[in-house]
Amino acid sequence: YTLDRLDDLSDCIDSLHAQSTRPDEIVVVVDHNEVLSQRLRRLAEDSGWDIEVVDSVGTPGLSGARNTGIDATSRELLLFIDDDAVADPSWLDEMVAPFAAPAVSAVGGRIDPAWPDRRPEWFPPHLDWTVGCSIPTLPDDGGPIRNMYGASAAFRRSELEAIGGFPTELGRVGADGAGCEETEVCIRIRQRTPTAQVWYAPRSRVRHRVTEQRATVSYVLRRCLAEGKSKAMLSRRVGADVATSDERGYAVHIARAVGSDLRAAVRTPARLRRAAVLLAGLGAASVGYLVERVRR
Repeated sequence: YTLDRLDDLSDCIDSLHAQSTRPDEIVVVVDHNEVLSQRLRRLAEDSGWDIEVVDSVGTPGLSGARNTGIDATSRELLLFIDDDAVADPSWLDEMVAPFAAPAVSAVGGRIDPAWPDRRPEWFPPHLDWTVGCSIPTLPDDGGPIRNMYGASAAFRRSELEAIGGFPTELGRVGADGAGCEETEVCIRIRQRTPTAQVWYAPRSRVRHRVTEQRATVSYVLRRCLAEGKSKAMLSRRVGADVATSDERGYAVHIARAVGSDLRAAVRTPARLRRAAVLLAGLGAASVGYLVERVRR
């Protein structure tokens, strides 16, 4: 959606061409930015990329762009990657492997943060989701999960088409902090087919760039607030119990992480700030959820 990330997108496309198994199709969807679209087509020709550049015809935002991408492709297995993520050479193989089980309808891969320098001492791993990355509570060896994160996601086309694709009423538009579109899709797939599984494949890895602007406390708290609001909207659409099922258990993990940080703060004072950020993030998400629930 922005020329500012063209270098990131170039790295992403290069990583897709370097896969151990070549993708059948690579489609780049441009979200209502004609200048970027023209620039990409010229760059693809100069670079020799085997890609198709498609202009989004959907509602502006991530969901509309993804739905455009679905319509522009023909294969049964659809993989999505963010423009600022770089895939390991085995990413495609590891993402596709779980689909050998007929019950698996969707797969999410491991997403590691690519920091501008190194992880800030105050940044809790339990809040890595705020920058679109995997969190410590995901199963180390893989397994069923409620939902994946969009920077590395795969679905059976038939499942997406059966539920009408990604919800344009939810999710990110441009650089705002909204989310939950992948969560709703995964929930609706299982509501339609209770035996369906969303699978976490940790050996499928991408590195997701974290800019200096996002590696800040203010961004993390804004993202937590926006996620709380998005979760309240999701609750109205699919039911509060299923929309917040993971979050209720996650609060317990956060409490344990805060306790660990407080104990470690005796030797490492920076851990005290990390605990404070974790608690503030939980508070911001809770406020966002409550405000949105009351507003409607």
